[in-house]
Amino acid sequence: MKKQVREVIIVEGRYDKNAVLQAVDATVFETSGFGIFKDRDKLRLFSALAAKRGLIVLTDSDSAGFLIRNRIKGLSTSENIKHAYIPDIPGK
Repeated sequence: MKKQVREVIIVEGRYDKNAVLQAVDATVFETSGFGIFKDRDKLRLFSALAAKRGLIVLTDSDSAGFLIRNRIKGLSTSENIKHAYIPDIPGK
């Protein structure tokens, strides 16, 4: 049985979405990478979901993931948005 997650999980792409859905029972949306910067409707949706259910932003620890996390971070208060990623460790 998969663990249920109340918050909405935000990932970068469709492969990430598929991987997360194999592990947990949750609502998962993808940003389409940098597509999130142009999609105002999706940003409004994420903002509403953050206020209603909370968000977990699960992105890569690279520069693209950092930019996406920062963009989503501005949509709501810090209590409504959690960030999940594995920090980049030099030499690994």
